Amino acid sequence: MIRVFAVDIDGTMTSEDRRIDIAAINAVRKAEAAGLPVVLSTGNLLAFAEGIATMLGASGPLIAEDGGVILDPKSGQEYVLGDRVDADRGLQALEKKFGRLEQTRSSYHRLTGLTLARTITAEQAMDVFRRDGLDLVAVDSGFAIHIRSPAVNKGNALRKVASLLGITTADIAAMGDGTNDVEMLQTAGLSFAPANAHEAAKKASTYVTSSPDGRGVAEAINKILSLMG
Repeated sequence: MIRVFAVDIDGTMTSEDRRIDIAAINAVRKAEAAGLPVVLSTGNLLAFAEGIATMLGASGPLIAEDGGVILDPKSGQEYVLGDRVDADRGLQALEKKFGRLEQTRSSYHRLTGLTLARTITAEQAMDVFRRDGLDLVAVDSGFAIHIRSPAVNKGNALRKVASLLGITTADIAAMGDGTNDVEMLQTAGLSFAPANAHEAAKKASTYVTSSPDGRGVAEAINKILSLMG
């Protein structure tokens, strides 16, 4: 039985201009009112996730930095599931190949990886990492190139959330649109991708909603609530 809903923010709850869809806001509040806690899972910083959670009324743990940082709001305990040492080495290797690269504003505050402006592709970054024997992944979220350890991902973060809540990952439904959501979608007991999702996210999901963005979130939440009876 699904007991928790984990959902990505950018590209899933938002439109291309990063405005949160009103349909998603209403759906999250509907889920919470029905006793289905919502876990926000983002590639962005924890402070960003905290602010969005407060405004939405999402009560579940928070996953930030692509799974590198988790906050348990009940205890106030923050868990950091990695560091950025290898990512910084990766940046040095990339800049040796491509010259000076622009980090995003949030990158300097990250604990478990870094994010670059999309002036190179994730595939180009991966070629450099393979050439130099660096155990790193590069993922294009659609907003930035995320550089991190393979162990830092939303799937491992979802396992930690399940442990904190005293449930299994089979009890969690998840939804996301990007390649950085794939591990989370594969780990959850039930998974959804909105109609606008990357093909990799769709392939990793149990369901693909007929609607994009926030309307897709509403569709997924209605499906979960109907399964809950």
